[in-house]
Order: sequence, then C-alpha cells, then structure tokens
Amino acid sequence: MIDHGRQHTVARSACLSGITLHTGSRVGLTVRPAPVDSGIVFCRTDLPEQPRVAACLANVVETRRATTIADGSAVVYTVEHLLAVLYAFGIDNVLVEMSGPEPPIGDGSATPFVELLDEAGAVEQDGSRKGLRIETPVCYEKGESCLVFLPGEGYRISCTVKYNCTPLDCQYLSLPVGRETFLAEIAAARTFCSYPEIEGLINANLICGGSLDNAIVIKDGVILSKEGLRFPDEFVRHKILDAIGDFSLLGARLQGRLLAVKPGHEANIELARLLSDNCNQ
Repeated sequence: MIDHGRQHTVARSACLSGITLHTGSRVGLTVRPAPVDSGIVFCRTDLPEQPRVAACLANVVETRRATTIADGSAVVYTVEHLLAVLYAFGIDNVLVEMSGPEPPIGDGSATPFVELLDEAGAVEQDGSRKGLRIETPVCYEKGESCLVFLPGEGYRISCTVKYNCTPLDCQYLSLPVGRETFLAEIAAARTFCSYPEIEGLINANLICGGSLDNAIVIKDGVILSKEGLRFPDEFVRHKILDAIGDFSLLGARLQGRLLAVKPGHEANIELARLLSDNCNQ
C-alpha cells in the first residue's frame, strides 16, 4: 500500500428513491457521513436490526449480470454503479442506508448517483488514504474475457468489447479514471443487453424492474432505446463504468493500467481477488 492523500466522506446526508433493476422493488436510498477508516457500508433499514454489509471483496457472493454483496442473511444487489461514482468522487467512507435490497437503477447509468453525490458534497477527514500500486502484471482469462492489470502511473482503463449484435458493437476506449473524465465520458452510459438474453434473465428471476426506461436492448441488429444512444460507443463506456465500481471493492486508490477485453462482473471480481492476493497491502 502507498499513501494517496487524505480520506473523504460526504459533507451531508442526501437521498434518492426509485425502482430497482433486478428485484423490481421501489427503494429509498440515503448516503450519510461516516468516520475515518469505516469504508463504504450498506445498511438494510428494511430488515430487523438493520444489518450492515461492508462493500469489500470478501463480501461478494454473486456476479451474474451485477455485483452482489452479502453479510450473513443481509444481501445488497447491483452495487457497482454507486460504487463507481463514490470512487470517481473520491469518497472513502460513507454509510448507505437502503429501504430494500438494491439501489434504484434510475435510467441505467450512474447519473442519478452523480446528482446524489453533488447534493451530498465532500469533506476531507483526518486520516490517510491508502493506494494500491500494481508492481507486476496480473492476468485473468476465462472464455471470451481477458483482463490484465499492468504497472503504470495513475489509473487508466483500456477496454474492448464485441458482441456480434450490431455493426456498432466492436468498440474500444481508453481513459484515465478521475472525476472530470468520469463525469464527461462515463457516467451517462447505460446498461444494456441483447434481446435473446431477456428470457433467460427473467427465468433467473433477474431484471424484474427492467424496461427501456433503464436499459438499452439490442434486437436483430437494432438498438431499442427511448432516446437512442448517448454515445456511439455507449456499450464500452458502460463496461468501464462497471469495472470502476467492481475494482473499487479492493478498498484502495489504484495505480496501474487495466487492459480489458470483453470484461464482465465475474472477470472483474476474479482479477480483483488476484490483485488482492498478489499485491503487498
């Protein structure tokens, strides 16, 4: 670990509410200031005794179409979008209270959480922030996914995706990970799926709250979206968004370069675990 400045929390509490993507329930969410070294912690206010679940790799229990964390019987689904915004905004410690099992999906992008954090603000705390420097290459490969973290200055993600669904979907983008780049290039990119995947997702009891209000659907080479694409390469931008959230579960400011070919939540988390095992923390 290396020192990476001072820790931060939110300056004040802020709230949002809405429909969730996978569980399909209406949930209220509040971010509250938290003490130094407490990290990102979710609190299920709808459950008896209001159990808490720390956002860390050890608590990841599922990576199908989203990243799910749990501690005992307390489960929190689809944490990656909020975690990505917290990382981009440099928030190290926060209590996230939720009246249900999953954060609201909003429009399928990180924009609702950007607005939430803008309202909450940030304040510096009297504690040193830790950073994790990648010293040697670490790789994970499975199926069509291949990810490698390389040594490098700063934190950059270079990502390639190809789904053979439309002429648009062979996409590549390389960006530094930081607040301004995140706001301009990543936050508005929405989640997506192909039409043939929908039946399987429904049968798996997922996307219960999914609609064209919160996702892009690709059918027979056609993009189905209420407003069209926000970026010509919106798919790869959303994959970078997911990766920022997933790798934030390492609990440190990263320094290195992630090269990712067709990443997903499973591959992200498995590489993060390898980093945790191989890096000197």
